[in-house]
Amino acid sequence: MVAQPDAILRGMAHFPQHSRTRSPRVRVPNPESISFNLGETQTTAKLRKLSLTGGLAEFETPVGEISLAEVVLNTASGPVSALVEFLQAAKEPCRSRPFRFIALDDRDYERLNTTLSAMRRQGLEE
Repeated sequence: MVAQPDAILRGMAHFPQHSRTRSPRVRVPNPESISFNLGETQTTAKLRKLSLTGGLAEFETPVGEISLAEVVLNTASGPVSALVEFLQAAKEPCRSRPFRFIALDDRDYERLNTTLSAMRRQGLEE
C-alpha cells in the first residue's frame, strides 16, 4: 500500500539478503515505539523482536492486508529508517506482524548492527 516504493528505494544502498539461515534475533525487553508509514496512514506499534533481517511489531489494532511500509525505529545508536515487507500473520486478525527489511541505507544498517550487537552482549538474544 505504500505509494511509489521506487521513490523510497532511491537512496537505499543496503538490500538485506534473506537466506534459509535464521538471523540471530533479540527480544526487546521494554518494547520500543516504532513508527510505520502505510501509504496514506501513519501508525505506531511496539517493537517486540529485532534482527538484521527484520522484526516483530505489535499494533494496538490489526492492520489488515498490507504488504509494504516505511519504518522508523529509534535505537541506542540513532534512528533507523527502512523499507519493510510485512510477512503473513499467524492468523487474521492479528495484532502482531512479522516484517523483514527490504532496503536500508548504509548508515541505518550500521546503526542497526551496532544496536543488535549491544543487545546480544546484554543477553537479550533468543
